[in-house]
Amino acid sequence: MIFNFLIFKKRYQFTHSILILAIFSLGFVSYAQSSKTLIGTVTDSLNQPLENANVLAKSLTEKPAIKFAIADNKGRFKIELETGVPYDVSVSYMGYKEQIIKLDGISYPESLNFKLQGTGETLKEVVINYDYKPIVVKKDTLIYDVKAFANGNERKMREVLEKLPGVEVDKNGNVTVQGKRVTQMLVENKSFFGGGSKLAVENIPADALDKIEVIDHFNQVGALKQVSDSDELAMNVKLKEDKKKFVFGDLEAASSVGSKTNYNLLHAGLFYYSPKMNLSFIGDNNNIGKSTLSFEDLMRFQGGVSTFLSNKPTLTNLYDFTNENTDVIENKSQFAAVNYSFQATDKLDISGFGIFSKTFLAAQSTTNNQYLKNDSLTFENLLQKNSTTNTLGLLNAKLDYSPSKKEKWYYNIHADASQNNNQNTLNSQTNLANTNFLTLADADNASVKQFVEWHKNYNDKNTSTVVLNHTYEKTTPQTNWFTNDQFLQGLIPLETDANYHINQIKKQTNNNIDLLFKHYHIFNNFNHLYTIFGNTYTNASFTTAEKQRLTNGTINDFSSANFGNNITYQLNEAKIGLEYKFKIGKLTGRPALFWHHFTLQTEQESGKQQLTKALPQPQLNLTYDFNTAESLSGNYSLRNTFADVTQFADRFVLQNYNAVFKGNALLNNERFHNATVIYTKMSMYRGLFLNAVASFNKKVRTLRNEVQLQGINQFTTPVLNDNPETNYRLSGSISKKIYKFTVKANAAFSWFNYLQELNAIETENQRNNQILGLSIRTSNKKWPVIEVGYSKTFSQFSGITRADFFSDTWNGSFEHTFLKNFIFNFDYEYLQNTNNTGQRNAFELANTSLRYQRKNKAFSYEIKANNLFNIQSKFSYNFSDFMISENEVFVLPRIVMLSISYKL
Repeated sequence: MIFNFLIFKKRYQFTHSILILAIFSLGFVSYAQSSKTLIGTVTDSLNQPLENANVLAKSLTEKPAIKFAIADNKGRFKIELETGVPYDVSVSYMGYKEQIIKLDGISYPESLNFKLQGTGETLKEVVINYDYKPIVVKKDTLIYDVKAFANGNERKMREVLEKLPGVEVDKNGNVTVQGKRVTQMLVENKSFFGGGSKLAVENIPADALDKIEVIDHFNQVGALKQVSDSDELAMNVKLKEDKKKFVFGDLEAASSVGSKTNYNLLHAGLFYYSPKMNLSFIGDNNNIGKSTLSFEDLMRFQGGVSTFLSNKPTLTNLYDFTNENTDVIENKSQFAAVNYSFQATDKLDISGFGIFSKTFLAAQSTTNNQYLKNDSLTFENLLQKNSTTNTLGLLNAKLDYSPSKKEKWYYNIHADASQNNNQNTLNSQTNLANTNFLTLADADNASVKQFVEWHKNYNDKNTSTVVLNHTYEKTTPQTNWFTNDQFLQGLIPLETDANYHINQIKKQTNNNIDLLFKHYHIFNNFNHLYTIFGNTYTNASFTTAEKQRLTNGTINDFSSANFGNNITYQLNEAKIGLEYKFKIGKLTGRPALFWHHFTLQTEQESGKQQLTKALPQPQLNLTYDFNTAESLSGNYSLRNTFADVTQFADRFVLQNYNAVFKGNALLNNERFHNATVIYTKMSMYRGLFLNAVASFNKKVRTLRNEVQLQGINQFTTPVLNDNPETNYRLSGSISKKIYKFTVKANAAFSWFNYLQELNAIETENQRNNQILGLSIRTSNKKWPVIEVGYSKTFSQFSGITRADFFSDTWNGSFEHTFLKNFIFNFDYEYLQNTNNTGQRNAFELANTSLRYQRKNKAFSYEIKANNLFNIQSKFSYNFSDFMISENEVFVLPRIVMLSISYKL
């Protein structure tokens, strides 16, 4: 019987392989096209290269599309033309006269060399007599003309962005341009739902897009543009004229076919844009594991914190609202959001958004844990079923007031409330016990955040900024554990009972007030001096209480056994600093020195603790611009941080069915060095995109938990020591266009070294990871879009023991438009995990869809299948400081759906 099963499995996998091979081979049939690649240069009358000059080849027949190229920093360009087609090849550049060369399509010169003559006019007076420039490159701005890259069959903004050179969109909706993450998303120069990218790329209709602007070093305050050191990368969507003053968007409804469970999806995206008012509505209801938000979007929606204040902590865990999660057995999601902005007066703009989200997740998993102790190993087999309901509502409003061109005021207020309800059943099997647990956890969370910003440009030499920020957060989780047997013996004071019920109540509040003053003084274009004063005051509290509720109605209060915390925490951080910005040739530098004064006070049952410290924190940023398309930058900083209130609470806290935590009232500050080097290069001439990042982080004062293990039971407490902790990271990617294909290679390496104390024995631990990837993608608009990739991941852990894990991932995607109106999509992933004993597990995922959409027609129809091969579960390996785990997670089954969409 086993032999028959193996034969069936082999045939099943073989059938999959034939299917996949047939799909990816289909696209290369009957797509041969004769073409000619011409090279050339663009210079001025003095033979100096004109970087970023636009080269356009306009066909003198109707059918072929306009071809284009951009000159690199040496004035070189490369353009691909179809043979037998006559072209007008024109070159244009700001401040120079346009030049045109005619090609008859029969004979071609060896090179096209343009020498442009100046117009004699200033840049402000130049009138450009052509309106089609596929890509415009300015100092900090890259502009794509959408019609040069889209073919009209795209449905959403994501599909357009994926066709723009140097632009990538990952499965979570994050957008990168030339390897740098887009951090602000704008539509018609207005923030779109807080500036997150996922809602934009998944909802804005493709046919509404006119141009895509990418703005580096983005700063929304005009008065600060000359002195801004912003590292923000913004993407601004310009809409077509016929989409302004007009409601547009789409509606979609889908339902499953052939499934015992009824799966459905309802989605609406409606938009109204006019010069003085913008309104957007997005609604979604589905049970197929599709999330409308990414975690980055929702973190952005927490809002109410000035961008001048970074790394502000938050109490609320919003991750469960954002899972694009099919690694569950049930997932229901309801979502509604409204974004608005309008011009109240010539000087006042009002904008904001409101969001409601409700999700239900049911998950099932099995885990084999190996607990690492100095003298022995303990094994645990864990079976878990989990269901979670999360509800969130939030409101955000922002006032933008400009009393004059040299003065700007901002006020932003944000309020949110969420409720989390979780039910978890687990069975823990070890060689000593077989225990069942039921855990019920509920949490109510609320926060209010607000800030005021004032910016004033006094004259050409002096500008000031003042920021006042306030944050209030409160969370009140309550947890109940039910079990049939005693647990955590020796760690919690259980009284013998037929069944065991433990109740825990927590409450944590956080009040933050930040004040910042920054003055910018400009000596000249090459020397600036900035003065900074700031103060941050934090007032926090943390209380816990654990009790055993016995079956006879009596209460066993754990407070007599040193459980139950009640701590207040006050941290004040005052700082003063000087920052000098200089420019020498192509080098821009920004050294800075800050002096921080910390005052920390905690008070709890064990007594009052207070400390005062004054510490220097130097910073250095350097950027060398080889040209507008190539740069090398680096930064260094020395920082000090203090733990939050929960780490100082020095009485016991029950964390889990097998974990107890105790804080440390005598903790001090962590200190760490951080350095990063970034190199980027883009060459349209060579079809090359390159980015590399190297980073180093070294903690010289380290906060790390000491761990005591008894079987599977864990007792942890934080300790500050002078043991160094180092983390090296190196990552990069290179993309090169070769013939009609784009080949991309990427790599990432990390080395993490630290000391861990386990059962009073200190061990040096190392965690290392390496990822290597290679992919190839078609880059011809007349071909189907086909991408095939492979990646290899290596993970190593060494300490008490050694563990090595490997994973191999093959993936592919196929998109083909045929018969003008049909769009076929297919994506595939095969992942195999291997542990250090050679044991392997694997799974393969595939999704496919077929859409019918006629150009300029309102209705479209689609049939799609998720989890095409109907796999039941996924496998993975991972490790922590004292545990190695093998996991199996059950997933949603195959879902086949029919959908209909209506485009407004």
